[in-house]
Amino acid sequence: MPAGQGSTRDSVTASLTVLGLLDRFDVLVCAGEYERAKPDPDGFLRAAELLGVPARECLVFEDTDLGIRAAAAAGMASVRVPQPGRG
Repeated sequence: MPAGQGSTRDSVTASLTVLGLLDRFDVLVCAGEYERAKPDPDGFLRAAELLGVPARECLVFEDTDLGIRAAAAAGMASVRVPQPGRG
């Protein structure tokens, strides 16, 4: 399972460590590790590549419209997960 977002690797690693979730992810794809940001699909496509999984077999959980657009551009299914308090 990949994790990634528009944050740096240090920030993502720190957050996942505090939550006790870092060991749950096989791949991290973070800001600066792909060329173009969302809504471009580069980050999602890089994660699929690192996992060795075709994009069409991926499911993205995303909290932003840009992320949903990026998943669609990558040919990936997506689920919108609203941020707490934003319904």
